[in-house]
Amino acid sequence: MRETGVTVSPAGLADVLGALRVCVTSVRVQQGLVSLDDYSGGGRPTSTVCLSGDGHVGFGENVAFTAAEHARFAANAAGLLCGAGTDGTDGRTIVGRGDARVRSDSPSNERAAVEAALIDLGMRQASVTFADLTGATEQRFRFVRSFDACADPSARVQQLRTLGYPGDFKIDVDPAWDGPTLKALAAQGGIAILDFKGRGDAALVAAVVALFPNTILEDPPPGTGPACTSNRIARDVSITDTRAVAVALTHKESINLKAPRMGGPLTVLRGLELISRNGINAGIAADITTYFGGMFEVGVGRPQARQLAALFTADAPNDLAPIPSVGGEYAHASDALIRLDAPGFGSISPRVDLQ
Repeated sequence: MRETGVTVSPAGLADVLGALRVCVTSVRVQQGLVSLDDYSGGGRPTSTVCLSGDGHVGFGENVAFTAAEHARFAANAAGLLCGAGTDGTDGRTIVGRGDARVRSDSPSNERAAVEAALIDLGMRQASVTFADLTGATEQRFRFVRSFDACADPSARVQQLRTLGYPGDFKIDVDPAWDGPTLKALAAQGGIAILDFKGRGDAALVAAVVALFPNTILEDPPPGTGPACTSNRIARDVSITDTRAVAVALTHKESINLKAPRMGGPLTVLRGLELISRNGINAGIAADITTYFGGMFEVGVGRPQARQLAALFTADAPNDLAPIPSVGGEYAHASDALIRLDAPGFGSISPRVDLQ
């Protein structure tokens, strides 16, 4: 593993980010629809919460999957802030620690969006960057290309290779795959993760274990774990908080971290700290894999996740490749250089009408 130059622990970074003083005077939500190649229905509904204060704006992306969920978020976003008015524009100023400003009873993806926006706003108001907080001005991190289950995954891999993608893959498993399909896929090489999503049976898992000896098996169907060593199993859907991280560590399982699923970036950082400390203490840190996953982020959520991955899981098979629009070409790369010396969290400023 290469040296990263990061001088702060995940928990240390979480403490600093959570303690940032933040002043919020306005809450707005942008909604939209983004066309994607690999998204059910073709159009990905999206929304971005925009928190304004002291001449700055912080952004956070909601990864909800339906337009109705995004509309509800837009209507209720101001109420997710502790002390906010019903519309976020009632003249009251919300001031305090960013980690104490999000209601804990809201859906995890909505909490994550608001928390990310608070972090972004707090960093901008304090004029601090991740380089200031971590000692690293830039980091190169690895990502994998992922795609949904399909009848002929080998052909899909070949197609993406032809388009110029040189890296590894994370592929959703189709329970209907037979022996020849699995053998053809294995022959392609570069399959970092196979995501069962809890589907399939023991025979399918056994075949995958035999044909893909170095591949991580994410969320295999219940009762099939004994077919492979525990560190080859990764947990995704169940990783909703630090307690779930602790359970996975107890079983020496690998872990897929997602801020929207865990309720925000601060919980992800505390989960990373738990993995680092408990993993080292138990002698299993070198055997398990911790990586970041995506939830079809199409806005600021993706660069925010990529910054955290670059800091703490740079060599892992992070499922955070650039998402191309319909008809767009795939990047001819399997890693990216992430800048950490720009203001705020995510280093981008979506176009927002603040009037």
